[in-house]
Amino acid sequence: MAAYSKNVLVSFLNLLLPPICPLCRNSLEEKGLCEACLSGFKTISPPLCEVCGAPFVSKTGENHACGECITGKIPFIKARSAVYYDKDAIRAVHCFKYRGDFSFTKAFSTFLAGAYASLEETGFDTIVPVPLHDTRLAQRGFNQSLLLARELAKRVGTKVDYLSLVRTRHTPPQVNLKRKERLDNVKGAFSVKNPSMLKGKKVLLMDDVYTTGATVRECSKILKKSGARVFVLTVARVAKM
Repeated sequence: MAAYSKNVLVSFLNLLLPPICPLCRNSLEEKGLCEACLSGFKTISPPLCEVCGAPFVSKTGENHACGECITGKIPFIKARSAVYYDKDAIRAVHCFKYRGDFSFTKAFSTFLAGAYASLEETGFDTIVPVPLHDTRLAQRGFNQSLLLARELAKRVGTKVDYLSLVRTRHTPPQVNLKRKERLDNVKGAFSVKNPSMLKGKKVLLMDDVYTTGATVRECSKILKKSGARVFVLTVARVAKM
């Protein structure tokens, strides 16, 4: 009865205030963005690195490990991202992340569902969002990675663990830092409470954007030390097209 009442209320509100696309402000259906704006997002597709998920410039051939994953120590088992972090994705992520426009959550969860399927993995014990430091959380008022994790969890029937992985050091934003600076910036910035709770668990680490991978690698390293098997999923990724 409660669910029925909620649906009636939503339908009534939609009549009074029809939903609009948060990017172009045109009328909207059920996907979170209108078809025209959705078409502006470029989906990441094979061939790509079978480990970190980096798409290859050449669009021929099969998935294989990239040079960095062959020679480097990668703390996660596999990472995937949904769309390229280009003009449209940057605008959407910034509205969501910095302006608190939660109307993008539905579209992002749809993107994530596709990327989740490309992991070709099931049976995750939990989804762990990349945490914010308490100072940043107080400034922003929400953790965008936690919101995304909750939406995906509803779709795939997995629980969310937002308490185990914590950010112990307040770090400057990564956005204007170069690769080496990003790695140094997040080094030692995370820890796990009660590592025994994650030992032997299959964990999906969630973040909004994969840039150099510094943040998700540092988080994965800490989760792996706790005995977890870590996979990574993000909405967008900085990559050559």
